Amino acid sequence: MNSWPTDPPAFRTGYMSILLPVETGEGEVRRIIRESVIRALAPGEWPIRVDVVTSTGSDDGQTKRWFVEYETGPYGQAIDQPDEPV
Repeated sequence: MNSWPTDPPAFRTGYMSILLPVETGEGEVRRIIRESVIRALAPGEWPIRVDVVTSTGSDDGQTKRWFVEYETGPYGQAIDQPDEPV
């Protein structure tokens, strides 16, 4: 017998990494991260917390990889983004 629920969980934690040029400004980095997280979600999911965990430069010095953690919740709930610089 299948014991999986028919509805997705109300909340979940997800992770992603995003590669951007090193000259990308802080405001643009935040916008790109937020939009990327929203595009990655399933219908009905909404990011309620988006945190940049860390970032690291590439060997060529031209790009930087941003590691992101997010939590989802009910659609339309306020998105919590720390005011700390990225």
